[in-house]
Amino acid sequence: MTTGVEVREPKRVRPRRPISLSARLRIGTLHALLKHRLDLGLLATLLVITTWVHATGMSDSPNWVDDPGTYLSQAWAVQYQHALSPYTYFYDHAPGGWIQIALWSWLTNGFGRHAYAFDFGNECMLIAKLLTTALIYLLGRRLGFGRLWSAVAVLLYALCPLVLVYTRWTYLDNIVTPWMLSAFFLAASPRKHLLATAGAAFCFAVAALTKETALVAAPGFCLALWQNSDARTRGKAFAVAGLAGSLMLLYPAFAVVKSELLPGPGHTSLVGTAMWQLAQREKSGSVLDPGTAGRDLWQTWLQYDAFLVYAGIAAAVVALLIRPLRALALALAGFALVLVTGGYIPFMQVINLLPFTALLVAGVLSRVIPLLVEWAVRRRAKHREVRGPALATTALSVAVVVLLAGAVGPDWSRSDAGMMSGQQPPLKQADEWLSSTIPRDRVVVVHDALWTDLVAKDGFNPNNVIIVYKLDGDPAVHKRVTRINYLILPDYYYRTSAGQGQYPTAIRARDHAVAVAHFGTDPSSAVTIYRVSSHWSPRATQ
Repeated sequence: MTTGVEVREPKRVRPRRPISLSARLRIGTLHALLKHRLDLGLLATLLVITTWVHATGMSDSPNWVDDPGTYLSQAWAVQYQHALSPYTYFYDHAPGGWIQIALWSWLTNGFGRHAYAFDFGNECMLIAKLLTTALIYLLGRRLGFGRLWSAVAVLLYALCPLVLVYTRWTYLDNIVTPWMLSAFFLAASPRKHLLATAGAAFCFAVAALTKETALVAAPGFCLALWQNSDARTRGKAFAVAGLAGSLMLLYPAFAVVKSELLPGPGHTSLVGTAMWQLAQREKSGSVLDPGTAGRDLWQTWLQYDAFLVYAGIAAAVVALLIRPLRALALALAGFALVLVTGGYIPFMQVINLLPFTALLVAGVLSRVIPLLVEWAVRRRAKHREVRGPALATTALSVAVVVLLAGAVGPDWSRSDAGMMSGQQPPLKQADEWLSSTIPRDRVVVVHDALWTDLVAKDGFNPNNVIIVYKLDGDPAVHKRVTRINYLILPDYYYRTSAGQGQYPTAIRARDHAVAVAHFGTDPSSAVTIYRVSSHWSPRATQ
């Protein structure tokens, strides 16, 4: 019997295909790009500004100095001689920094595609500067600065003349900076994942292997890990961090393998050099004591800019009261402590302070201004609860930014413009003269900045090109050098050597030489090339 009701078969549902991992990654990346499009656009603009200011004129300003030449020669030795130095390596610094430079050169033919080794060093520093700029912005956002104050932190760093001159030089500290900021960025991960903790410790370890002075920021870094770790898994987090940070043990392990850990006759040592660095090296004195070398160095830094240094120190004091900024303030305090203890102060120590000062100035203002607005609104409302003073906060923030720009902008723009249109360094002119004039079999004593070009570009025998401080400082070099044909050094080397007893062999050689070329008019950078008499020998007595 039929009822007249039509019975329909259930609709078949096709099973969905699982989304592939590559498709998920593409979707996730697109979602992240859309979500953060404002930040990405602002950051891209900031990177363009940083690149323009930093790269314009960087091949001619500032003048060539010694340490960058040393690091470039060591990077060249890593790539082409498979050694940590063209001379005896004596553990003056951990080799991670110039190994990174050598790796970039190996990947991109860095030394081969530039006219001068310093130009390749400039390229490496520009990359480090852009990474630092990006990390300052990202770390500011992660710490809750907001877009405006994160951008202000970047601009304080990118446009400050003191930052510009020191970040253009090929110093290991400039390579340390992005690794250090990466460590703090990962330590502040909102997900508190152990992988982020391991990554943070790894980055800090690489920073220490790049230059061991990064270790003075260890208390600040450990505080950052402590603050951001879950109390229930804090022990596990620090165990993971310790395991990742053990990468630093590669440095002493290398010395053990080379039988150069402890002092002994006939070899250099890690411990012996560390003892010399900490106890025997000539002390600079505290920057707080007038008349000391440390105070003179402090004044040299302030000639470029005083605002960011003093504002950063003041902000660090306030930041100790603000939990998210406390770790950065402690890291800055570690680097600043070196300046007041009375020990040796490296010429480039200020590099380590500057990214933290920029972050702390912007970070403190981002926290203090809303509090001031809230206090003012509540007072005006006779202590009644008033919510949403966002417009007033934004207005006051913009006013403060405009005030800052008006206060430092004119001086900064003049200083930056001067460095963006610098004149050719005298040592660079001397290099051109050498490459076109001197026979390749001559023995030349040179400034550090010239070694790599003369060997890599101009075809001189590495054994015939002697960096001046190795002439007396490296026993192997002093023993083999029986003649000197030319001296190519800045004029101030002879003045300082005569007064401090440095470079005695070069001084004696100059007394038996005639000037054949001169470059530059500034006494602090002028270079004279001397031809040494063929009748004089380094073995001759005074």
